[in-house]
Amino acid sequence: MSAPERFRLPLSTLTAVATGQVGHADLALLRSSQRSRLLLTLAAILAHREEPAKTARRDAEGPTRPAAAWDVLAHVQRQDPSAVEAVLEDPCVGSWAFPLLRRLRHGAAAAGTRVPPWAEASLFAALAGAAAVRAGVRATVRIPAYHGRVWLPSLGVTDSVGRGPWAVATLEHGPHGTVVFGGQGSVRLPDDPARPADGWHPLPRPGGPGGPYGEGSVTLDHLSPFRDFRSLADPVALSPRTLERWHELLADSEALLRRDQPEAHRLVTGALRTIVPVDGPSALQPVSATVPDAHGAVTMSLPLDAAAMAAILVHEARHQLLSALADLTPLFVPVHEGPEPTYFAPWRADARPLRGLLFGAHAFTGVMSFWLTQRTADQDRAEFESALHHRQVRTALAQLRNAAGQLTRAGGLVVEGIAASFHRHGPLEPVTTPPRRLAELAHDDEQAAWRVAHLAVDPEEATALARRLLAGRQAPAHLPPARMRPAASRAAHPSGGQAPRTWLARLRCTDGEAFAAARRELGKPHASPAAVKDATLGDAQLVAGETDAALDWFRGRPGSVQAWIGAGLAHRAGSARLLRQRPELVLALHHALRDLGAAPPAAEELAAWLDSRPTPAGSDAQGVDVAVGPDAIGRVPGGLVIDTQHAAE
Repeated sequence: MSAPERFRLPLSTLTAVATGQVGHADLALLRSSQRSRLLLTLAAILAHREEPAKTARRDAEGPTRPAAAWDVLAHVQRQDPSAVEAVLEDPCVGSWAFPLLRRLRHGAAAAGTRVPPWAEASLFAALAGAAAVRAGVRATVRIPAYHGRVWLPSLGVTDSVGRGPWAVATLEHGPHGTVVFGGQGSVRLPDDPARPADGWHPLPRPGGPGGPYGEGSVTLDHLSPFRDFRSLADPVALSPRTLERWHELLADSEALLRRDQPEAHRLVTGALRTIVPVDGPSALQPVSATVPDAHGAVTMSLPLDAAAMAAILVHEARHQLLSALADLTPLFVPVHEGPEPTYFAPWRADARPLRGLLFGAHAFTGVMSFWLTQRTADQDRAEFESALHHRQVRTALAQLRNAAGQLTRAGGLVVEGIAASFHRHGPLEPVTTPPRRLAELAHDDEQAAWRVAHLAVDPEEATALARRLLAGRQAPAHLPPARMRPAASRAAHPSGGQAPRTWLARLRCTDGEAFAAARRELGKPHASPAAVKDATLGDAQLVAGETDAALDWFRGRPGSVQAWIGAGLAHRAGSARLLRQRPELVLALHHALRDLGAAPPAAEELAAWLDSRPTPAGSDAQGVDVAVGPDAIGRVPGGLVIDTQHAAE
């Protein structure tokens, strides 16, 4: 038997992935590579020396041995290859297989799945049973069952037929149908396993086989034990109304993309197979995620409407696209010494590794493009979202250019593709409308909050500043730089990890009446609308454009760093702008004064004193946007990498 041929990655496909303009051939190549990756993983699990000696149960009631289940799978493939393909295309197969191989090879924990050793590899029997049912091939297999429920990948799960956290159940499929039985009951599957029956729960397929997002239809997976990607999960019931809402939004978002954005439609339909419904804070604040182990799956909560769903699916499909590319060619130079550098990602409150920064920039470039196209139909919201993402991607690109030495040639080409796609949309439009003003405010707010949480000024340098102030001297021309805090000493995000002002701005641009109601609610004592967690009346006033009222509110909370940043946002071009641009320096000066036994002036006064210094000749420290990365700390005044309009555009 000849050695398997390696995948060849054409430069055209790499470029297509980088720009998000993928064709059918590019998508077919990436799908094929993911299929091969999974098959190689399954073969490696089978060949591992610990199987069968250490992982199989030795009693007669044990599950079908992996090698025997593999023989069943091979037999079914000879009879009906499409049945096996349908089973392997279930993303949860990858969620089971890839962590298992890592544990077998490297001793790593299998993602907290809590699968006992005897059951791990024996779940091959579930694949074999599902394929046999699909193909109508006679088979009998004994399957490990989590909480007694038998999982048949791509089909669904049974009710419990066994006892305990893990049981073994038997599946028999023959001319008279399919029966699953165990120590405490049995379930007969319907002739059409896509239909529900007593004890049988099929994976919902909105629209049926010809439904939205792909030839095989998208699947809603609220049943599979491996759908959580982090730990095992029991099935969760979806109410008829919730299921109907998922169906509506999937159909409407597919129609929107097909009609208005054919490139994005091709990407989403080519990459998406499964949606895992989860709970989110609210429809205005949906959550979503993808992981490389479950290619084709998106975990998400119900969004507000079809446009929001389409934007999320574009975002997550781009993640899957780049992840599949990264499986074919390295994008990053390995870090062999010291901790992995982390960066400011404008869409996150935590400090992100280079991979997170690159993947986020790639995804949000696609989301920016989506909302730019959507402006005719959804003007205020689309204008806000596109302007916000434009600023975020521009800031991220500045840092990616700084980190060029940590990228491989392929990674550099991805950055070039992102930049080309970004610049194709032209420069940032002037801040002349409320949505654009709110986008600028949201971006500056997130950047300032991130700086407070992750950057610090050397205490000795802060003390020197404090002594100058107390002596009545002017601030120095060169302000102390900021440096990344060690991970163990990073401060909590000033807003508790949330972005209340961003969400209020989004609410105002999406539903003016709902924003007005939230503002009224925030005006009441001890109020905090559930739709926008941790928001304050001052935040709502700032977002509403009531600058003077917002300033009064923020000034009344002198101990709140979040209020300090709010005051800096309200001032914009005033003397307190360093509350927005360098809040970590103002905070360091405040602490130094207090440590010296002095009563610190108001935060605005500290910012004004720092900003009263003469600007050094040739300094670019007052650039439009700042992007903070570890490579840049201490390189220019304030430890900032300046991303001015000129540099970015």
